[in-house]
Amino acid sequence: MSKILAFTNQKGGVGKTTSTANVGAGLARAGQRVLLVDLDPQANLTKGLGLLDAEHNVYGALLGEYKLKAYSLRENLALVAGSPALSGFEKVKGDELDREFLLKELLESVRERCDYILLDCPPALGLVTLNAYTCAQALYVPLEAQMYAADGLEKVLELVGKVQRRLNPGLSVGGIFFTRHDSRKVLRRETAEELRALHPGLVLTSFIRESIALGEAPHLGKDIFSYAPQSAGAADYQALVAEILTR
Repeated sequence: MSKILAFTNQKGGVGKTTSTANVGAGLARAGQRVLLVDLDPQANLTKGLGLLDAEHNVYGALLGEYKLKAYSLRENLALVAGSPALSGFEKVKGDELDREFLLKELLESVRERCDYILLDCPPALGLVTLNAYTCAQALYVPLEAQMYAADGLEKVLELVGKVQRRLNPGLSVGGIFFTRHDSRKVLRRETAEELRALHPGLVLTSFIRESIALGEAPHLGKDIFSYAPQSAGAADYQALVAEILTR
């Protein structure tokens, strides 16, 4: 039975999609069977991994228009495409009974065929994100070590507590990790230390440095290991993958 991990942060632009793609690719390189699910209406995970002509997407599957379709990207790595229509999911399904469990029910059909399912959550803490939290076993929160970083994190942790009590008692926070990190900058170093003190045991030792290659790879439809395997970005995500595998 696969482990379901959700990458989440209510703040956009923190490297959530980049992390979903590259952690997934890193796990696949380690021999794990990985399914990525693009739950962000921007569908940047789908576009950034080169899937431009998907006829089936997660939104249509959630609405029951067709069965869940996973597109193979490379060995051990597949993707359920996202859709801009996900922005209307709450309006369409908001009054439905057990609306928080729709994604969990959808993924049951593929869990036996995967080792890991990685969910790329939207930046809003709405019904799509709630569905992800309801079926996930662990959340990973990427953030930048800068002013107000803790504010977004606290909102995520508040929602986690509610989901644990009401919908998914098995949910946990797998870890918090820093992206676009530069430990030479005093503010970033102090913010990182503050968060480690506030959340002991949750802040991972691995962090992702600023990297040009990480920004270039999605424009070519590639993960960092396919695009620049010798880059700092590849080394950082390899370390993050290794740490996730031990938690």
